[in-house]
Amino acid sequence: MDLPAWTSLVETARWAPSPHNIQPWRLRVIDERRAELLCDDQRLLPETDPSGRFTMVGLGIFLETLAIAARAEGADVEADYALAPLVPDSGRLLPFAELGLVPFEGSEPLSRDLIVRRRTSRLPYDGRPVEQETLADLERIATDWGQVATFASDPELVAFIVDLNRETLFYDLADEVSRGEVGRWLRFSARSAAETGDGFSPAALGFPGWLLRLFFHARGVFELPVVRTVVRRLYGRTMRGTRTIGWLEGPFETPEDWIRSGRMLARLWLTMTARDVYLHPFGSIFTNEAANRTLLERIPTDPARGRMWLIFRLGRSEEPPRSHRLRADELVVG
Repeated sequence: MDLPAWTSLVETARWAPSPHNIQPWRLRVIDERRAELLCDDQRLLPETDPSGRFTMVGLGIFLETLAIAARAEGADVEADYALAPLVPDSGRLLPFAELGLVPFEGSEPLSRDLIVRRRTSRLPYDGRPVEQETLADLERIATDWGQVATFASDPELVAFIVDLNRETLFYDLADEVSRGEVGRWLRFSARSAAETGDGFSPAALGFPGWLLRLFFHARGVFELPVVRTVVRRLYGRTMRGTRTIGWLEGPFETPEDWIRSGRMLARLWLTMTARDVYLHPFGSIFTNEAANRTLLERIPTDPARGRMWLIFRLGRSEEPPRSHRLRADELVVG
């Protein structure tokens, strides 16, 4: 059989999400059947993700997205993971997995077009809880991957999570170390976002570029109570209409766990896309230790289920702007 070209698969898979839209993946093609999936050591988050666990989740998402794209063309992607630590500033592309294209005769319920359609929506949602039928489908997908997905629409709990995410976000942006790392991935204009092809654009965040620039370069202004109140209200507007939150629990201690979690999350997210449901992850709650403790005090976890590793809001909104991506020819390396 004719196997799809690696470059055509990357053209689709490049739309996969990653923390801060860092897009750490690179692909070195060996031949039509074999390739190496690599991680760019300059695109790691050593301060806010020192173990590289969420970066590996992102690489797992990319890998599952690559496989879904291949299955649409009668092939599948097998992976032999390196499971090596992701070391920043090592001066080289880090090995992540050896990939192989093989014939595929099974059934893939997720279509390739969902990969391009998928967006993160930081816009206000429409005020309706996500229907139970969709939530049940998402729970089944998590179970199939050895995880537990839990959803809640209790107004008090939803408000607590939204407020915790807001306060954590503002705390992190006030912290010099966190602000420096996050700031590296902020783009202050539509033009700069398009030129770099990565990071957070003002449109994707729902904040004007001038305000983001002011926040990062004139921090003293934001210490004024009136200004802080205005900015919090602006952020609060983007959270309007949130009626459903969800969280994921499961094995999350080893590189194998992180990769598998990412592959599951890819399928969960694309299933939401097929139902016209958007997901907005609240990652700061897990990278900030104090916020994580506060979360677990409110939502105690069962150790038998594993670790809670992601919480998010989900719902329907207007179509959000698409974040920029690196070109396929920038991701395929020699």
